[in-house]
Amino acid sequence: MIADQREIKIPAIANSSAEKWSLISLTFSLFYFFGLYAGWQHYQATQVVLVFICYGLFLACYFHSLRRFGTDAMLPIAGIILVATITATFHAGANALFGYAAFLASYYFTPNTARLFLIGNLIAQLSVAVLFDMVHVYFLGPSIAVTVSLHFYGRFSQKECIFQIVEAERSSQIEQLAAIAERERIARDMHDLLGHSLSSLALKAELADKLINKGRLEQAQQEISEVAEISRNTLSEVRAAVTGLKQKGIKPILTKLCEQLEHLGFKTNASFDLPDLDAKTESTLIMLCKEWITNILRHSKGDEVNIEVRTVGSRIHLDISDNGKVKKLKAGNGIEGMKSRISELKGEFALSTEHGVKLAVVLPFSQ
Repeated sequence: MIADQREIKIPAIANSSAEKWSLISLTFSLFYFFGLYAGWQHYQATQVVLVFICYGLFLACYFHSLRRFGTDAMLPIAGIILVATITATFHAGANALFGYAAFLASYYFTPNTARLFLIGNLIAQLSVAVLFDMVHVYFLGPSIAVTVSLHFYGRFSQKECIFQIVEAERSSQIEQLAAIAERERIARDMHDLLGHSLSSLALKAELADKLINKGRLEQAQQEISEVAEISRNTLSEVRAAVTGLKQKGIKPILTKLCEQLEHLGFKTNASFDLPDLDAKTESTLIMLCKEWITNILRHSKGDEVNIEVRTVGSRIHLDISDNGKVKKLKAGNGIEGMKSRISELKGEFALSTEHGVKLAVVLPFSQ
C-alpha cells in the first residue's frame, strides 16, 4: 500500500529535483550587494568587511540546509534569519536574504511549522526596521513580498516532491505486481505446454517398464518410441514458447492446429477474421486454442470440429465446437487456467454440452 503523504520524508534539496533551482536562485542574492555598490562611499572599511563576512555566513547556512531535511534543517534555517537580521542593522541589502529562509522552511516542514517560521521571519524584519529606522517601502516592500512569495513557492515545491515520491512508489508497486502476474502467466503457460505431455510421458514410461518385466519387449519398444515422439513434440513447443509466440503470429498457429485435427481424422471448418492484436491478447488466444484443441484430440468422441475467430466492434469472439457427446464436463487445471487468463483481460467464458461441446470466449481489445 502506498504510504500516507504525512508519513513521507521530504528528501534534502541536494537530493531532489529542487536542487537546480536552489543553486540558480542564489543569483538573486546578489541584490544583497546592490546598496554597497551604489553607495560604497558611505561604508567604512570595517562595514564592507562585515558585509562580506555576513554573506559568507549566509552561504554556509544555506548550503548546510540544502543537505539536511526535517528537524535537522531547523538550525541552519534559523541561522539564515539571524544572519539577515543582524546584517540589516548596518546594511539594508540584507533584506534580500530573508526569503531564502521562508522557502526552505516551507519546503522542509509541515504547514504549521512553516507558518511559525514565516511569522518569526516577518517579526524579525519588522523589528529591525522599527529599531533602526528602516520602516520604508524600499526595505520592507521587497523583503516582505519576496519572503511571502517564497513561502508559498516552497509549499508548492514540497507538494511536487511528495507527488514524485508517491508516483515513484506507485510505479515500483506496479512493476512488482506486473512481475508477479508474469510469473503466474509463465506458470500457466508451462502447464498448458507441458502438463498433458509430462503426464503422458510418465504413464507410458511406467507402462513400458511393466511390459519389459513381463517380457513383452515389442510392445514396450512401441511405448518407448511414443515417449520419444512426445518428448520431441514437447521440446518443440517449449522452444516455440521461449522464442515468442508473437514472432509466429496467431493465424499460422491456428492453421497448424487445424492441420493436426484433420491429420487425426477430424473434419475441420475454420474461419479467422482477426485485426492486429497486442501481444498479451494474441498469446492468450493462442494458448486458449491450443489448450482446447488438445482436449478435443485427447477426449472428444466426435469427428468434426468448427473453429471461428471473428471481430465484433472492439471484441474478439472465439468459438470452438465439436460433435462429441459429453454428459458432464469436469473442470480441471486446464479449464481453470483458461478462466484465469480470460478474467485477466476482463473477458467472458462459456461452455456448453448441448449438441456436442462448445467453447465460447469473448475478449476485449484496443483498436
